Amino acid sequence: MLKFMRTHATSWFIKILLTLIIVVFVLWGMGSIKSKKETIVATVGGDNITRMEFDRAYRTVEENYKENYKQLFGEQPSPDFLKGLNIKQQVLDQLIDDRVKQHEAQKIGLGMGDEELRDTIMRNPAFQRDGAFDSYLYEQFLRNIGLDTATFPVLLKRELMNQRLGALVGDTAVILTDEEEKELYFLENAKIKLGFVVLSPQAFAKQVTVTQGDLERYYAEHKEEFRTPAQVKVLYLRFSPDAYLKEVEISPKDIEEYYAMNREQYQRPERVQIRHILIRVSPDADPQAVEKARLKAGKVLTEARGGANFAALARQYSDDASASKGGDLGYASRGEMEPALAQVVFALRKGEIGPVVRTSYGFHIVKVEAIQEGKKRALEEVKKEITTRLLQEKAKYRAAMHAEDAAYQAKKKGGLKPYAAEARLLVREAGPFKAGEPLKGAGLTAKLFSIAFTLDANEVSSAFQQGEDSFVLQVVDKIPPQIPSLEKVRGQIEAAFVSSVTRGLAQGTARDLLAAWKKGAGFEGLLRRYGLKLAETGFFPRSSASPPGIGPLGVFAGKIATLTLEDPWPDDIAEVNGAYIAVKLQGVEGVDARRYEAEKDTFRKQLGDYKGRQLQQGWLTALKQRVKIDINRDIVGEYR
Repeated sequence: MLKFMRTHATSWFIKILLTLIIVVFVLWGMGSIKSKKETIVATVGGDNITRMEFDRAYRTVEENYKENYKQLFGEQPSPDFLKGLNIKQQVLDQLIDDRVKQHEAQKIGLGMGDEELRDTIMRNPAFQRDGAFDSYLYEQFLRNIGLDTATFPVLLKRELMNQRLGALVGDTAVILTDEEEKELYFLENAKIKLGFVVLSPQAFAKQVTVTQGDLERYYAEHKEEFRTPAQVKVLYLRFSPDAYLKEVEISPKDIEEYYAMNREQYQRPERVQIRHILIRVSPDADPQAVEKARLKAGKVLTEARGGANFAALARQYSDDASASKGGDLGYASRGEMEPALAQVVFALRKGEIGPVVRTSYGFHIVKVEAIQEGKKRALEEVKKEITTRLLQEKAKYRAAMHAEDAAYQAKKKGGLKPYAAEARLLVREAGPFKAGEPLKGAGLTAKLFSIAFTLDANEVSSAFQQGEDSFVLQVVDKIPPQIPSLEKVRGQIEAAFVSSVTRGLAQGTARDLLAAWKKGAGFEGLLRRYGLKLAETGFFPRSSASPPGIGPLGVFAGKIATLTLEDPWPDDIAEVNGAYIAVKLQGVEGVDARRYEAEKDTFRKQLGDYKGRQLQQGWLTALKQRVKIDINRDIVGEYR
């Protein structure tokens, strides 16, 4: 249970971090690199979204999709699959939405104090050691994501404000009647079975002949599709702290001063070893369910205080995963449990059983098995740890100073190569790279690549940091977007032309099949003519967006969810992974009413959350209509 509490306590924060990384963290380097030549991707109410922001967000989202796809299917997604996701539009929408919400928060005076923000950071278990805030863990985390302690609180505050703003709207969500909730539950949880026929465009490839005239006409009508995006080629210097560790020294005085200034880091808080019994009940359960759980907890408490074996009672009654271990949660500090539970636990002596206490998980009965007094770690105990940290910090500072000097000297000497030759440094070369193209090579980072697009040809950048390392780069070539001649891309044009024709043939045949299926005449003949087979999905949840044997339906899933046995056909065919599919509802399995009674409280909460999100999206759409938004489609078009 305690592990679950820790996970739960952190999860909301991790979700915020993911959002920041995708939408907000793209602002790294604030105050370090701010070129007046930054290219603007979009302007929202006078606030600019730069190419650097867009590029970083694009790469992050793309990598997330690739990682998820590989986990699901064991291989990397194809370029066509990634193109179909329209990542560039997703990222652009996210960045614009973020700006619009910032404007609205400022307009209505929604605020968050510095003390509240500081408390939010310091209370998060991700930045704690033994229940107390550890600045080393905090700074290490920020280094891993390429941020510093000045930038992170600003961005975190912005995202928390966005969430708070959204919550104000979501809390006003429409409340449905019991009958409407029940109807939606039965609709969502019923199981259905589909019959389907798949038509692949590849099956029609032999029917297509390609002439020179076809290619010329297709090329003339689709030239923009073959336009190559802007590219850059760079030279760069990389300054790693590891290379300067031998140049730095740490004195005993340095260690003592650091220890004195950071004593709270080395104070181990009081900890207790506890067992508990959880009678689970949802925070928004109805009064009858709450009272039932409370009475059960009271009965168990009476047995425990009456001398019954606490571990045996936990195995018998507890709804927590720790039941199999007799309710043992191990050692924990105050910061690792909900305040209501901590207040009871830390008031008990060894061997005592506390009163019933309610948390967001339900009702707890707790027994303290052992108490570990708080203790300050002595200087001798942490001297090695402090030395390592100070060495790393000084080496990082030394690397940054060398990078600053390199940037200054390279600008004076006309470039990185003449400076590096004199200083005996290794100059690395990268590119040419396209916008949004995966990066390859030692030391290449998304930040380095994005900065390159803000520089002119032969311009040397200022020094900048990414993670632990510092960089200086020079753009040695900028290749503008261009449309290649037909002969240069003949193979691509022919493939695109054939794909276009076969898609049209497959789509038309699928629609003919659906029409014949509805009429009941000619369907079997079409199946035989094209060598097709009618397949079945088997029963699956009506709410599923990915029926077995068919795959992800996207928005078309909404049409499937509303089919009935009286009206079993959708009004059109589906397109899934490049194939066209005709479907028909063939069976429905209902839901046991007893299951609804058991799950209705959880469903009500889920439904409320969903309605809240719908309301937030409608509110955001209305806000965007009142804000002037200009988009540079030329830059966005460079990304797939």
